[in-house]
Amino acid sequence: MSGSVTYEVDGDVAVVTLRRPEKLNALSPQMVDDLQRIWQRFADGDARAAVLTSEGERSFCAGIDLGDVTHDMWRCVPGLSVDLDKPVVAAVSGHCIGAGWVLAQYSDLIVATETARFVYPEGRVGAFGGLASGIVARVPQKVAAEFLMLGEPIPAARAYDVGMINAVVAPGEHVTRAMDWARKLAASAPLVIRTAKALVDQHVGQAAVEQHVRTARLLGRVSSSEDLQEGLAAFRERREPHFRGR
Repeated sequence: MSGSVTYEVDGDVAVVTLRRPEKLNALSPQMVDDLQRIWQRFADGDARAAVLTSEGERSFCAGIDLGDVTHDMWRCVPGLSVDLDKPVVAAVSGHCIGAGWVLAQYSDLIVATETARFVYPEGRVGAFGGLASGIVARVPQKVAAEFLMLGEPIPAARAYDVGMINAVVAPGEHVTRAMDWARKLAASAPLVIRTAKALVDQHVGQAAVEQHVRTARLLGRVSSSEDLQEGLAAFRERREPHFRGR
């Protein structure tokens, strides 16, 4: 791990923290790698719920670092690079921009401070990864169009009113509320929580770009597998391949 993202366990709750406040917690390629590994660790570990937050009150995440651009940001998104059947609660303060919104959106619950501002400015940058389009299935269509196309900030109070987030709290209280919810989730019957999460995700539906990402991930497992290399080697050497399923 680079230190720009940390993973700690508090009882049955995993705490994932973006720690790059000098860059407003903008996502670098290294942070994307770290987050992908962290979600796998969470999926495989004993923690029953996770809180995703950041260091500093000024910014949850300012999106992709435009000085060190990553082109596969989807790998760090909870539930996309790694299948998660355990809930994630995002605790947001300050700026939540572009890819930062995507991280929050794909969490199951979002707690934000009164100072939080949500914005998707990709139209001004000339880049569009597409994952934010999942908002169309989560809020009214006109609000989604406004958010994705106008690129104007939506303050926490309005984000709550239109259903983008679950709670608005005073500055400095977002992590406390998120931890409280995460502990309640962790103390609940795991099978019920997993089933409820799966059904919510199923009924929300998936944007076409999400389906594309999941398909690319599945195909990537094949194209980077040891079995593929073994199959090619066996063909060249005119022998039977010895596949190992990895």
